Amino acid sequence: MKLCKYVKEDVINKILNNGTTLSILSVIMIFATFPFFYAYFAKVKMELLHEMKTCKNSAVNVFNFVNEVEYFEPKRERLLDISQCQAKSERSFLLE
Repeated sequence: MKLCKYVKEDVINKILNNGTTLSILSVIMIFATFPFFYAYFAKVKMELLHEMKTCKNSAVNVFNFVNEVEYFEPKRERLLDISQCQAKSERSFLLE
């Protein structure tokens, strides 16, 4: 009887020790790896913002180029400026 009681206490102590050790190690790992993940996601966010600005500037350039293109009208044999045919807006609603 006494041996069985001591074995149970020993098993319970080992389980508690293992659980405590695992919990402490997991907390230490979280505090050790958090700065790395934070820095990585901050870097990705900055790269995405830079790419979005570049893409928006490219779209503005294309929009401005399309609004200033001159077309050749073969019947009258002269260049037709598209800005004479349609109202030119400052910015497209797509770029805002």
